Amino acid sequence: MITTSNEYCSYCQHSSFVPLRSTWARAVFNKMESDRCLKNIDRNKWYRLSRYDLLRNEYQQCFEQLYEDEETTVFIKESENRSDNVPLQIIHSLLTSLLTLFITRTSANGLIGRGRMFVYSKAQFKTLLDIESHEESSRFNSLLDIGAGDGSVTERMSSLFKNVYVTELSSAMQWRLSNYGYTVLDADHWQNLTFDVITCLNVLDRCEKPLTLLKQIRQHLNSKIGRLIISLVLPFKPYFEYNNNHYPDETIEIEGDLPEEQINSFLLNVLQPLGFRLKKLTRLPYLCEGDIERSYYFLYDYIFVLEMS
Repeated sequence: MITTSNEYCSYCQHSSFVPLRSTWARAVFNKMESDRCLKNIDRNKWYRLSRYDLLRNEYQQCFEQLYEDEETTVFIKESENRSDNVPLQIIHSLLTSLLTLFITRTSANGLIGRGRMFVYSKAQFKTLLDIESHEESSRFNSLLDIGAGDGSVTERMSSLFKNVYVTELSSAMQWRLSNYGYTVLDADHWQNLTFDVITCLNVLDRCEKPLTLLKQIRQHLNSKIGRLIISLVLPFKPYFEYNNNHYPDETIEIEGDLPEEQINSFLLNVLQPLGFRLKKLTRLPYLCEGDIERSYYFLYDYIFVLEMS
């Protein structure tokens, strides 16, 4: 789903294996300390805006607070159990260190099933689309999940659609997504297809040409019932994995220091001029499975549900 820099997100930057018993002992000790901190977190705060008052009035009216549900809790518990499995974590570290000699870390993690992501549950996704029954879900026939990664997030959405399409830069991930039965499209050319729902989850800060991508989405979104769901970690820190300097070719200009200020800027100066109108706004934890040093990792994700204006 994403690629990361050390500065932006440590949870997918797993340390290279060092074959010393003291290294593993130190990692286990660090895990005990980090897990103690995790248990003291008030997870209700994950879903609240810190400075709601800074949002423009029209965006305040679109904010809908969600809450931790059963599927989210299960993901966290499974992450804790996998992290506690020390032999599994050692094997994962060894395999990742070996594979990253030949492929990117994102592809390596995807191949061995390490570092699954969680953006929202199926129930939360249905809430974002105002789906309460099977009849309501049938109005959306096609989904395009951009930058689908290993497909773990796509899986939570796919049962609501007759046709599921995905894009992904990593060839290893493309292979995995194809095996899941999803139609894999070229990242830059989506044929003459139109989609009822397009999801762009934690991609705009990790792609080479984010403005071009948004324009492409505009062209392929169903003009009548189409919904675009964007998730974005704020503060905004772009990073592109697939070139040497890791800077994207295009820059999204987002102003402000606080997340709520950046939300205003992103909507007013980027999305609205491209023809998108905000329908819903919420905040969710962007979760990732942990490793030998931490049960799970999280960032704050801001979710924008948009329609064409």
